[in-house]
Amino acid sequence: MAAFILAAATVVASAAYTGALAEREALDPGALARWVLPIAVTVHHLALAVVVGCLLFAATVLPPRRADTPVLGGRQGARDSHPASTRVMTAASAVSVLWALSAVLVLVFTYADLSGQPVSSSEAFARELVYFVTDLVVGQAWATVVVIAFVVSTLTFLVRSPAGLGATALLAAAAAIPISLVGHAAGSDDHYAGVGALVVHWLGVLVWVGGVAALTVIAPTLNPSRVGTDAPGGDRLARTVLERFSALAGVAFFLVLASGVVNSVLRLGSWEGLVSPYGQLVLLKAAATVLLGAIGLGHRRWAIARLGTVPADRTAWRLVVAELGIMAGIIGVTAALGRTAPPVPQEIKPAATPAQILTGYLLPPELTWEKWLTEWRWDWLWVAATVAAAAVYLLGVRQAHTWAWPRTASWLTGLGLLLYVTCSAPTIYGMVLYSAHTLMLLALAVLVPLLLTLGAPLQLVAATVPRRTDGSRGPREWLDAARPALSAPALSAAVLAVSLGLLYYTPLFRLVLDYWLVHQVANLYFLGVGFCFMTAVLGPSDGRPASRAARIRTAAVLTAALLIWAVVLAAGVLPVLEPDWFVGMARTWGPPVTLDQQLAGISVLTAGFAPMAFLLTALILSRPDAPTGRPRTGTSRPAPSDVAT
Repeated sequence: MAAFILAAATVVASAAYTGALAEREALDPGALARWVLPIAVTVHHLALAVVVGCLLFAATVLPPRRADTPVLGGRQGARDSHPASTRVMTAASAVSVLWALSAVLVLVFTYADLSGQPVSSSEAFARELVYFVTDLVVGQAWATVVVIAFVVSTLTFLVRSPAGLGATALLAAAAAIPISLVGHAAGSDDHYAGVGALVVHWLGVLVWVGGVAALTVIAPTLNPSRVGTDAPGGDRLARTVLERFSALAGVAFFLVLASGVVNSVLRLGSWEGLVSPYGQLVLLKAAATVLLGAIGLGHRRWAIARLGTVPADRTAWRLVVAELGIMAGIIGVTAALGRTAPPVPQEIKPAATPAQILTGYLLPPELTWEKWLTEWRWDWLWVAATVAAAAVYLLGVRQAHTWAWPRTASWLTGLGLLLYVTCSAPTIYGMVLYSAHTLMLLALAVLVPLLLTLGAPLQLVAATVPRRTDGSRGPREWLDAARPALSAPALSAAVLAVSLGLLYYTPLFRLVLDYWLVHQVANLYFLGVGFCFMTAVLGPSDGRPASRAARIRTAAVLTAALLIWAVVLAAGVLPVLEPDWFVGMARTWGPPVTLDQQLAGISVLTAGFAPMAFLLTALILSRPDAPTGRPRTGTSRPAPSDVAT
């Protein structure tokens, strides 16, 4: 509660400093809307973070029950739950209600603020509010947040399984997407780059701030100096919980800091923007973020190592409370920034060409061999994902001590190709040429997963991450839960093939072209399905892989299917896909639409058939009697049946 009060006080002070609370000369919504909206936004943001953090702790950090309580008959009673888990879920349920109510307030007062009408109970206000929710992007975004908040709030009272809690946490975190679509940086000239940077920023904030809030909530159940002798092993559990969260917080800190720099550049425009009221709040927020990073480093280097003694105990938890207080202030400043005009105007310039109307960007220059390498448009979601994946993998390699360098080279090459496909010519021209789109999607579904799987990330997890013994779910436990999907090559191959057909030959393809969010989901989906398929075919790291013959048959069938698809496309017997989109682009260079869709057959051969033919050949040439299913961390010669080595 103190954090909410501090955040509200900070936003009021910051908004008053920038003049955001002053009466407007025109379209003034009234004093009530001017004062309530920034406070409601602040409460909403902090409540969302608390809910995500508490759910994340319940799903991945905390043990679900007491260590000395047996589970009889596979069932667990409410009295058997660990006090920390019970407390964090109680907080999640209570704060989720506050989140839902504050989201409704933000929706209503945002409409009042944008329309310049005071909030009232009149029929006209209600009718126009409905129009705002159903027909305008800002209204649709906040209405989506309201729906997510109420669904999550309901689930926090009903769900207690680790998988259910994890899914609920992901749903709550998904609220960051509609919020980012209407944020300040989303109004920059490069709209989707701004949205991507905001999503990354929000995800980092939710994990970091929410995690610190969850630590504050469970502190009485983990701090022996406060709970006395009734908490056996409390210091050990406290150290374990803090160490687990410290790893997450380190990644979140760098995501917040890096994406904050990107967002600031998009909104400040130049160094002169730092002297504006908006720029001064940005500097204050940056300084507080760096201070928080220093406190987190202090936790890792000093306080955690000395838990178990009362003075150090008190210092550790005081640092947690101090972090939460500073974070609450930062959220207040962030809400004030949302009410302050940035140096770079937020209005998006109206589309002037057919390509801009359809894609949001000018038509790219003619595609030449040079443009395949020189055309870039940074997608900060994928930049953050690839950098984080590279850093985590390299840390694992360092911990493993002995690790075959070809695996590391394959993993980093796969990530480099992933970054190229999502941020360069394949994606840029994939919105203009069907042949480029098929190249992009098959690279994500086949070529990139093959390289990533050859990097043996699951073997690295098995070699460096121990299984937990307290009943909580960490990386190894979630990997074990996903084992069935990673051990069925025929199923994953069928899902991949059917998904490609459904995407390109149903209305889903137009949705992918029309909406940035659907495009990102499709990319992530095919990358995930492709990784599951490659892992199942190459053999999982820890368990029973499918037989060699079954894996060869599956790879052969999918390879043949891709070859048939390439031939059919090249023959031009299929109807032209989305002619309104590709013809409406008013492209003055390159092949006609019909020829371009025939050339897509070459894309299928390049990014789909060729990698699968390589994989099939490697499987056929591998030794049939080689052992499988044993993780290897050394540099000794790998078993040929495990192509991932």
